Amino acid sequence: MKKIVLASVCAVGFFGSAVAADLRPAVKAPPIARPACAQFGGWYVGANVGYGYLQHNFHDRDFLAGSVDTGLPRSTQDSNSGVNGGVQAGYNYQTGCTLFGVEADWSWSDTNASSFNGDGDGPIGAVGVDTSSVSSRMRWFGTVRARSGVIVDNVLIYATGGFAYANFARSYTIFEDAPATTSTFSWNNTRWGWTAGVGTEWAFAPNWSLKSEVLYMRFEKDTATAIGLGAPGAGIAGAAYRLESQNEAWISRIGVNYRF
Repeated sequence: MKKIVLASVCAVGFFGSAVAADLRPAVKAPPIARPACAQFGGWYVGANVGYGYLQHNFHDRDFLAGSVDTGLPRSTQDSNSGVNGGVQAGYNYQTGCTLFGVEADWSWSDTNASSFNGDGDGPIGAVGVDTSSVSSRMRWFGTVRARSGVIVDNVLIYATGGFAYANFARSYTIFEDAPATTSTFSWNNTRWGWTAGVGTEWAFAPNWSLKSEVLYMRFEKDTATAIGLGAPGAGIAGAAYRLESQNEAWISRIGVNYRF
């Protein structure tokens, strides 16, 4: 009888332990940690170097060249590429792995969009051929832009856009073959415009990052006034002739930034 009672007690104890184990509170798995991203927040300064493509749309509105030869073109679209380099500074506000910022930059440029045109009477340089040449050199440019992007690991991917400004040195030269006379009209001005683009920035060391960027810039149209020189030069002496220009550019560049 004692053995039966003892066996019953052991069975009850074993069953109670099993039930108690089932009633223990469940333990939740720790949350999966999200991967950290690099910090780009704060003020920064840097320098850049790149390559640009410039296009110049030119229109001789009152046909100054026509006073020399009506076969000379009235409008041209000239383009060329060249190098540029400069400095930038800005501020980034970062929340999590999202970034908002502003940046201003200034760059020297050596890009000249030009063309040399004949009147169609023969090859340029041959006797009896009148010519005209158009040139628009972008001497320097700058932008003031907003930036917005996301950070993946230690790489910032962003879009950017804002204001652009540039200084252009322009010239219009007309050659009259008989008598051989060259008339040159030159002017210089600074134009405003807008810009937009995309870029990346890689945080390769504490406080340091490498950037690559592509921008499109379009500048407002402007009209210069040339005063006619009279025979044997171009135009009627003292008359005003309107010379219209409009520029756009594509800039590709790399740079380095230091964050404070």
